Amino acid sequence: MTQPPLGGIVTNLPGHGGLAMALNVFTLFTGMGLGSLAFQALLLPTSFAVALSTFGAAVLLAAALAVPVFRDERPHANTPAS
Repeated sequence: MTQPPLGGIVTNLPGHGGLAMALNVFTLFTGMGLGSLAFQALLLPTSFAVALSTFGAAVLLAAALAVPVFRDERPHANTPAS
């Protein structure tokens, strides 16, 4: 119950990348909603095991595709604000 308000509070903090956090929170909740709808749509004509296996396969496929895309990502060094 505290996570949605916390996302809203963090987006309003000055100087902490509010736009990036807002996009993160939007993506998170859109994914939760659409994922639930897709799972229910798959669950109704099939069994729970089929729906869960399908979602598991989709997650593994997404992870396999993400590895080469994000292979060169490195954290940036923190620089003091002037």
